Order: sequence, then structure tokens, then C-alpha cells
Amino acid sequence: MIENLIKNNRSYRIFDESYKISIDMLKEILNMARLTSSGRNMQTIRFLPITKASQLNIIYENIKWAGYLKDWDGPVEGQRPTGFILFLSDEKIKKSPTFDIDLGLACQSILLKSIEEGLGGCMIGAFNRKNISQDLNLPQNYNIELILALGKPNQKVVIEDIKEGDDIKYWRDEDNTHHVPKIVLDDLIVEI
Repeated sequence: MIENLIKNNRSYRIFDESYKISIDMLKEILNMARLTSSGRNMQTIRFLPITKASQLNIIYENIKWAGYLKDWDGPVEGQRPTGFILFLSDEKIKKSPTFDIDLGLACQSILLKSIEEGLGGCMIGAFNRKNISQDLNLPQNYNIELILALGKPNQKVVIEDIKEGDDIKYWRDEDNTHHVPKIVLDDLIVEI
């Protein structure tokens, strides 16, 4: 079961925008992050779930998609995610020394739950923090650390086995299938 969830947990960037994620669904998915381990159990990540059209548009206008796909500007209308989760740090709370690790763990938990629910997502680190914070009227003590796009995936993503040293850049073929190169296990294991 977990193997299938992990295999299906790809970075989806094209969605069926007619499928609307409810705020209740985002909260249900976010509960997995709450239950996830946290260094020293400090729990210093805060979350802002977004489903309102006006707020979604602010984020659409201020993010960059798929750095390796230089000729693609991101999903067009009808293919956009219908939910975002903003991962926040709060300047009023001392940041955990393991904040970045906690961020990855929380993200993975959310994404696995999303896959279980028939959804998918993409972690986004390239975005205009200042514009999003201002346009959403985010209180000044919050800093956006990461954005997670969520929706009903509408693209085929396949894993391609490669050897260490081969090109690791993901790519799309003429059928718009998204190919993700993954180094074979034997090349990742260190033996002594």
C-alpha cells in the first residue's frame, strides 16, 4: 500500500480545474502534517490553506513552475490547482533547529494523504514572497517558506530508471507525458 502511494506521489503540475477542493478537505489533509513527527516536537510550522478563487489567482500570478521546462510557463486556465497550502514560519515563535527537515516531513505526509484521496500536488519553492504576502494581507510576523499546489491531477507522469551520471532533468514527450528520471537503487547504495 505505502509503495503504491509513494510511486503515485509525483510532482503534478497539470490539474483538472473543474474539481474544486474544499477548505474542509484541505484541513483533513493538513491534519496529517499535525500528526507527523517534528524535531524536539517543537511544531513550529504554521499552515495557510487557500481555496478562494481570488486568493488562488494571487498565488498563480506569483509562482514559477518546473525549472527544467524552460518553454513552459505553468498550467493554463482549466489546468490549475484548486488548492494551495502555504507553509509558514512565525517570527513570534523560535524556529526549530530542524525546521527544514520538519517542513519536508510535513509535506510528504500531506502529499501521501492527497494521493490516497485521489489528489496530487507539487511543492513550489520559486515564488514572489513579497507580492503574495502583501496581496494576501498576511500578518508581518509570518514568512512563506514553501507553497504546496494541490488538485486533481490531469497528466501522466512516469518514472524512468537511469544510471548514476545520466541526465536527471525531467522532461515531457510529444504526448505531454511527464518523464521523471530516477537513479537505479544499486547506484545509490554505498557498500563498504
